[in-house]
Amino acid sequence: MKLTTLDTIVRRGLLEANLPIHYYFEYLIHGATCLRELSFDTLKIVNTVQLPVNDYGAVDLPDDFVDDVSVGYFGGGALQKLPHIDAISPLRLHNPTTGQFTHPSLPVYNENGTGVNNVTDGNNLFLGGLGIFWFWNINDFGEPTGRFFGATGGTSIGYKIIKERRQIQMSYGFERKSIVLQYISDGQSIDNATQIDSQAIECIRAWQEWKKSPNANNDYAPEAVSFYNRKKNLRARLSGLTLVDVKNTLRNGYTAAVKN
Repeated sequence: MKLTTLDTIVRRGLLEANLPIHYYFEYLIHGATCLRELSFDTLKIVNTVQLPVNDYGAVDLPDDFVDDVSVGYFGGGALQKLPHIDAISPLRLHNPTTGQFTHPSLPVYNENGTGVNNVTDGNNLFLGGLGIFWFWNINDFGEPTGRFFGATGGTSIGYKIIKERRQIQMSYGFERKSIVLQYISDGQSIDNATQIDSQAIECIRAWQEWKKSPNANNDYAPEAVSFYNRKKNLRARLSGLTLVDVKNTLRNGYTAAVKN
C-alpha cells in the first residue's frame, strides 16, 4: 500500500488552486475534517492495542475510540475473539464492606451479611445447582442416550461496550489480566504527518474545494456532488472483493445432499 501525508495533500491542493502558502492552515483543517468523516465508514482507521483489565473486570477505552471491531485474548497460541454479552450490567457495583468496586456478576453483601444486589450463585452450568447433570440419560454401558433438551451451546464469556462509562466490561474471570482490542478510530488525533492511503487523495481534495467554495453549507452544490462521486470511487477502490471471491462464495452455497 502506498501512503501519503496530509501535508503533501494540502501543499498539492494549494499548487493546483494557485494559492499562496497563507492558505495552508485552512486547507489543513478541511483535510483533517474530511479524514475524520471518512474514518467512520470508508477509510476505517483500525487500531489494535493490548489493554489491561482492572480489579473489577473493566477496561478503559482509548480516547479516539468510535466502535469496536473485536475483543479477544491470547489462548492456545492464538487470538481468541469474544462475543458481545448484552446481559452484563452497565452499573459499577460498590462493595460497602471494602469500599471498592466489584465485578457486577458477583454478589455484594453489607455488614449484616445481607445481599444488596440480588445476585445468587446457584446458576451453575446446565442447571448444576439444581442437581441436573449430563449423566441424567445414560444406558447400562454408560453411554449417553440423548434426550437432554434445552441445553444451549456457545460460550458464557464475553464483553459489553459501555460508552457512558468509557469502558469495556468483561465477564467474570478476566480481572487483572489483559485483552486485545481492535477498534475504529475517530481520526481526531491526526496531524499534517498522518499517513493516509494515496487512493484517498482526490476524495480529500474534492472536500477541500467544496468547503473552500461559497457553497460550503450546500449539500447539493456541484462541489458537493463532486465530493460524493469521489467518495464512491474511493469505496470502490478500497473494496477487496474480486471475481474469484464471488465465484467461491457461490460455490460454497452448494452442498451435497441425499437424493431420493
